[in-house]
Amino acid sequence: MRLLVKLRCVEDTEYEMQYHYHLQGFIYNLLKCSKYHYIHGKEGYKFFCFSNIFPVTKLEKGNLHTLIISSPDAIFIMHLYDLLSQSRTTTTIEIGCMKFEIYHLKKYDIRLPERSFTLMTGTPIVVRIRREKYNDFDIDLDGDYDWIYWRSSHPINLFICQLESNLVKKYSEFLSINHKVADKNGTNNSRPSNLFQKIKFKKQISTRIFMKGLEQVIIGTVWEFSFAKPINRDLLQFALDTGLGERNSLGFGFMNLKSIRYT
Repeated sequence: MRLLVKLRCVEDTEYEMQYHYHLQGFIYNLLKCSKYHYIHGKEGYKFFCFSNIFPVTKLEKGNLHTLIISSPDAIFIMHLYDLLSQSRTTTTIEIGCMKFEIYHLKKYDIRLPERSFTLMTGTPIVVRIRREKYNDFDIDLDGDYDWIYWRSSHPINLFICQLESNLVKKYSEFLSINHKVADKNGTNNSRPSNLFQKIKFKKQISTRIFMKGLEQVIIGTVWEFSFAKPINRDLLQFALDTGLGERNSLGFGFMNLKSIRYT
């Protein structure tokens, strides 16, 4: 499920590209003193993701921009909707140097179609792989990091394997937390093979985020994933809702169903 937030610019200002940590903090602040207050301090997966604030252009007073927050937890989305509805007429939203007021809110429940479909990245997918997994490939790795960001120059099967493994772990934990049983394919017990049937690499992106006064370089990639006959609809629906790869709660790996338009 997802929440569409239409934002109206309060003043003229530059678009802040390093919005990730500020936007995450905005969501955490909303959740203070609520039933979801624990998410901020929770280790591991947070089970939400968000788009960038689009269009990515200079902010001019009165212009509208859009933010989308997604989660497999429908109650979480409804809770955010209620919190934002209560404050929409009295609160100025500050995300870094950008200031907005809420113009419109709408909840969406986007379901995968029965026919063939394509999932596309709204924000780059971040995947890190342990250094030792590169041992079987003749790859010159810089630095002495234990975890290496996947790059377009690395073997694609390493990316797919890590992407599937990460998704299954998230899904298994989500089922456990919500006291649900695994789907009929037993996804919470093993990694499905060939989950991503047809993939199209679009581009690689390097961006910087500022967290707690420190700057970090993040390397992500943009993709399209096409499916003729979904081998696991539950898992793919979860991927659409929670995001793919790592750092979803910082807005990376946000997924869209191709051809969906937000209004």
